[in-house]
Amino acid sequence: MKDFKKTILFSISSLIVISTLVMFAQYNGNAPAGDNAQPALETVEYSNLTDKDSQELLSKLLTDSGIGEKRQQALFDRVDKFNSSVKSEWLTSGFESAAPTYTKYDPYDMQDMWASKNGSFPGYNCRITAFSLFSDLISAGDGDYSADAEDSLFMDIETLSDDPDALCGDSINKFCAVFAPVRAADSTDVDLQVNKFREGWAARGVRFSESKARMISVVFHDKFSDTDNRLFIGHVGILLPADDNKLYFIEKVAFQEPYRLLKFNDRTELSDYLMEKYDTSWGQDTAKPFIMENDKLMVGYRPDPLLKNS
Repeated sequence: MKDFKKTILFSISSLIVISTLVMFAQYNGNAPAGDNAQPALETVEYSNLTDKDSQELLSKLLTDSGIGEKRQQALFDRVDKFNSSVKSEWLTSGFESAAPTYTKYDPYDMQDMWASKNGSFPGYNCRITAFSLFSDLISAGDGDYSADAEDSLFMDIETLSDDPDALCGDSINKFCAVFAPVRAADSTDVDLQVNKFREGWAARGVRFSESKARMISVVFHDKFSDTDNRLFIGHVGILLPADDNKLYFIEKVAFQEPYRLLKFNDRTELSDYLMEKYDTSWGQDTAKPFIMENDKLMVGYRPDPLLKNS
């Protein structure tokens, strides 16, 4: 009987330890992986915000998520400026469906047309767009992080120098605190890199306020040498929940490429969209790209399901 009681107590203790370890992993940002049984995303529904209905929908989503009117107006002014600078047939009319990597335009032709109408001004990219919407919900330390950003954010800083109002009153230094690269772990393990990335942000005092809106960042691992080994936000956008439980994602594809408002059923679909576009790894000595939701690994994240050995 005593042996039986010992066995029961040992089993209960083991369950408690396992549960504690799971909670600890989640607390440290290692969110559960996406549902690997869910089919890969084949099509995505999106709008380039050329029409009144799409813009009104985005405005409602932003308002419901606590994004102020000044920041919204700055976004829509830039959307209209971009859309008027390129051919209308390159953009959607309302929401349309397409494969995640499909575009209606040649990016080089679009760059040339943008330059013909806007000269040397590079425009606005994903980081400037996301930050100008979301930075009220981010705090950062007062240190000078511009030196960390020189190599990777030089085009961002060029735009911000030409248009000091682009950040809606926030500082370039705070922008650099969020987006300058951080030191990577010498590993291909995503969980280790997630923790390393969070440590880098914590050292700069980067923190997120609670909100319905969430910053979604695609983090890349670049290892040029043992001393030049870093994690860098290569793409970013803002996730906005809707009343019908759908998820919307607002992004600027690139400096001279369009704004997009995309619609998803869940975060795994969002993960597939981003990974199909940005996971170009081919077996090099680096971790695969991963997705952060604010300062934690996004629940639903999974490597590109279309890639073998992912």
